[in-house]
Amino acid sequence: MEPIQPKRYRFTGHERVFHNASAIETLPEVLGLFGYQRVFVVCSRTIRRKTTWIDRLQARLGNLIVGITDDVGEHSPLSNVLNAARQARDAHADVIVSIGGGSVMDMCKAMQLCISENTYDRDSLLKLQFVLSQDGTEMLTTSQAPAAIRQIAIPTTLATSEWTPVSTPIDDETRLKARFVVPDGSPQAILYDPDLLQQTPVRLLWSTGIRGLDHAINTACSSSPHPFASLLAEKAIALYVDHLPNLSDVTSTDSFIQCQLATWYTGMGQMSVPHGFSHWMVHIIGPYGGVAHSDAACVLMLAQAKWLEGWVTPQHARLRAAIGQPDKPFHAILHGLLERLSMPTTLDDLGLTRTQVDAMIGPALKHPMVTRNNVRPIETEADLRAVLELAWRA
Repeated sequence: MEPIQPKRYRFTGHERVFHNASAIETLPEVLGLFGYQRVFVVCSRTIRRKTTWIDRLQARLGNLIVGITDDVGEHSPLSNVLNAARQARDAHADVIVSIGGGSVMDMCKAMQLCISENTYDRDSLLKLQFVLSQDGTEMLTTSQAPAAIRQIAIPTTLATSEWTPVSTPIDDETRLKARFVVPDGSPQAILYDPDLLQQTPVRLLWSTGIRGLDHAINTACSSSPHPFASLLAEKAIALYVDHLPNLSDVTSTDSFIQCQLATWYTGMGQMSVPHGFSHWMVHIIGPYGGVAHSDAACVLMLAQAKWLEGWVTPQHARLRAAIGQPDKPFHAILHGLLERLSMPTTLDDLGLTRTQVDAMIGPALKHPMVTRNNVRPIETEADLRAVLELAWRA
């Protein structure tokens, strides 16, 4: 008789989630709830320089804000992380408030690690990268320091970074992604503000929504699924497919609310199961190809759906039913959504050449996760080239 394999659910430590909230009006209540009095703000340049939102927040919080930076950058370079961590330390901040997308929240998590470990140089920080569990399915922290500071997140995109303790800033020197699991790195509180979300360019909302959708699909089609995580993922996938196209209409307030709800459903399950190729190959194509994570996710999500056709038949059937298109191949549903959103469907659409992609094969094979936990194995160079070939054609 085979031993029973337990299903593992990983709760990532959020204490409060505010949905359909005015972040400017709700944040003072949240700060008071946790007793915070010295706020260091990390935000996107777009929010700070092209809207009045940060000015309004500063007027509301006044002297509670002890520092602010929008020097984040795409993929949150380690040099920016270290600089901001020193600023927050020198300002004696007792909480970090992030206002932005994945790069902003990733930067804040890595800042937390710097402050908790009292580590403010590149080499020492890189020694704290995560290790894998014995079975290779779970990422484990190597930090032993208790959290010295937490993050409150106000997301402006839809890729679900606010739901994990994982931070993957880019190393300026190697252009490779660092990989951290930060103790208490998941935000202590999340404030979902649909009015703020409406100020994000629609193309960015679509691409990050596809990244969130890719997370949900990887959860539902995991090599080691969890029933609770799968249930949430199926609901999230239906919401993304139904509501992402409506985000081009800023008067469609309910679709902004529903897409933020989809990120919540996705996030509540995604850390509990291992994700496959499309989730991790983004970390190669992004920095090596100079491509935004979310754009790469569009192409890799579609290629993975083709690669898994016939290997995850029950899972795809449930997803097709949840979407309301039970008779259409799953990859065709995804292709139709991407076309409707005018998002990339091939590596060629990303502006990549075959020479560039060939140069990514070696780093992808060396990455600790790209060739792990794939329902249909991707273990060899031939496997990797085969699935990437699906990404060259729509």
